[in-house]
Amino acid sequence: MNRPTSETNPAPPIQRLRLTYGKKGDARYIGHLDLARFWERVFRRIDLPLAYSYGFNPQPKMQFASALPVGIEAENELLDVWLTERVEPDDFLLPLNALPSGFDLKSLAEVPLQLPAMQASLRSARYEVRWSSGSLDADDLKRRVWALLAADTLMRPHHKKPGQSYDLRPLIEAIEVTDADGLPVLSMTLVSSQQRNGRAAEVIAALDLDTSPHRITRLDLILDEPVLENEVPANEF
Repeated sequence: MNRPTSETNPAPPIQRLRLTYGKKGDARYIGHLDLARFWERVFRRIDLPLAYSYGFNPQPKMQFASALPVGIEAENELLDVWLTERVEPDDFLLPLNALPSGFDLKSLAEVPLQLPAMQASLRSARYEVRWSSGSLDADDLKRRVWALLAADTLMRPHHKKPGQSYDLRPLIEAIEVTDADGLPVLSMTLVSSQQRNGRAAEVIAALDLDTSPHRITRLDLILDEPVLENEVPANEF
């Protein structure tokens, strides 16, 4: 597959595929820009007919639903890629399953070209936080969560605007404490959109738990768009 240059007109995209994948272990330390380059190499290696942008430095037309902060694991991340030739998604499930350790292909689906950008459709994200054995008491965690939910406001320092603060409370849609094998599990649903974005790490900090050993996993990204009916599960090939 030849990559277009500034002197060529890239072929228009005629198909859009959506990849759902997990990112765990050491892969959670891969930053967003490196992740984009990783997927470009993967797609070129398996000879997907990538569509490219116009301009002096054409880039493959790929789009993540949301950047994943470094250090957070994920179960169902979403990536759209545009193609210049039609392909059958299940033809690429086998080669895509040969991913490096830490990456887990969940599904590959064709979605309509006319769907809006995923970032525009993103509404919220579900997270799970687990602590190591004996590092946190479940009853204490529940008391902290109750106090947090009872608060009218939760002012936190803005991570991108030094000296400014924001209210975290309206970004928390749901939060609860459950038990798994005798260990506490914190589950939360946070607003995630182009305008506002709740950060799981900020919730943990607001609970005064950021120094306790824990692992954060983003379970799902919730989009407000038509339900996909032609999804090809990764285990059906």
